Amino acid sequence: MLLNRFAIYGREILILSAIFLVNSLAIDLITPIWPIFITDSLGASMTELGLVFSISNAVAAVIQIPSGLLSDKYGRRRLHALGTLLAVFPPLMYSSARNLNDLVPWVMLSGFATGLYIPIRWAIVADASSSKTMASAYSWTNISWLLGSTAGPFIGGVIADIYGIRIPFIACFALRFTVFPLVLLLRETKRKTQAKTDESAVAASVSGSYATAMMLFALINIFQGFGLGVAGPVIPVFVVSTFSVDFAFVGILYSIGFGVASIVVQLPGGRCSDRFDRRLVMFVSFLASAPFFLLFAYARSPVELILFMFVSNAVLNLSWSAFQTLMMDATPSSKWGFINGISATTFWAGQIAGNAVSGILWDNVGALVPFYASSLAIGLSAILPLLLKETRAKGLHISTR
Repeated sequence: MLLNRFAIYGREILILSAIFLVNSLAIDLITPIWPIFITDSLGASMTELGLVFSISNAVAAVIQIPSGLLSDKYGRRRLHALGTLLAVFPPLMYSSARNLNDLVPWVMLSGFATGLYIPIRWAIVADASSSKTMASAYSWTNISWLLGSTAGPFIGGVIADIYGIRIPFIACFALRFTVFPLVLLLRETKRKTQAKTDESAVAASVSGSYATAMMLFALINIFQGFGLGVAGPVIPVFVVSTFSVDFAFVGILYSIGFGVASIVVQLPGGRCSDRFDRRLVMFVSFLASAPFFLLFAYARSPVELILFMFVSNAVLNLSWSAFQTLMMDATPSSKWGFINGISATTFWAGQIAGNAVSGILWDNVGALVPFYASSLAIGLSAILPLLLKETRAKGLHISTR
């Protein structure tokens, strides 16, 4: 049944979904233990922890816009394959690191690789779908990503408990190695000949608002990147130090609180994007999720931790399809790689700032302050979608077939 559903969107969406699934499984094997590994095994302070996160995100942020531009001009396939190949090696080197200095070059390489492939993968989804199927295609590919994000943290936590904290990094390396052959199966999706009639018909309409829309989407990403980035590095440390739980529980927390929470809202989110004003979907989603990012810090039991993380991520991720499809509709198809690069870069720029101050706030102001900052930033981001234009109401869907 699931394969039949994917088949509606074509071969490239099916392969890309497999890439998302395996890649996210690999990455999230180490998500719950990564901050604990840096602080406990490598002896870093909380401030240094935030800086390590920032370094990787900063390199990725610098690369993503050029990657998107180059993929628009020369094609997606080669850059995608290069980024995927380079991403294979850092996890293996993490496993042998003995201090923070050993980690830094490989964190930078990981950021470079991620910056290459992230904007291209999301542009491929738009390339390979029509205006009618784009929102659902984004939902299904995101579900594939989130399936890996659901299983990965739990498996990684269990492996770390049984075999040691360094072994999940080796497993991550092995899985990321298997992603590369899948990428080689993808065909070039960038259209060599644009649908000039359709493109020119909408060009005048979108060109005037393109820069404004791009700026507003960028600001949303910066606020939300900061909100997620300021709490991200400290969550595992906070959980372990507050409740004295093992790595397996931290894995369960991420599996349910992020993975399952995000999966269950993808299809409803796609339907909301198709049926309602997408600006309103984003406004409600952002505003309603904000308080739960703070309530997480006041959880009185491990069960409440899971509950508050689940609700915050479920409500926030309800807006994913609305955000992505509105951004694509507001952008000429010839610039999809570029706009995905801008989107990824601005989100990561927010994360860089959030990561950088998270440990500083923890060390110098208080352990709960990063969660206050997270909730405030997510809440403030809700204002920005109201300044966008709902392109569907003006018939600005760009034909992609």
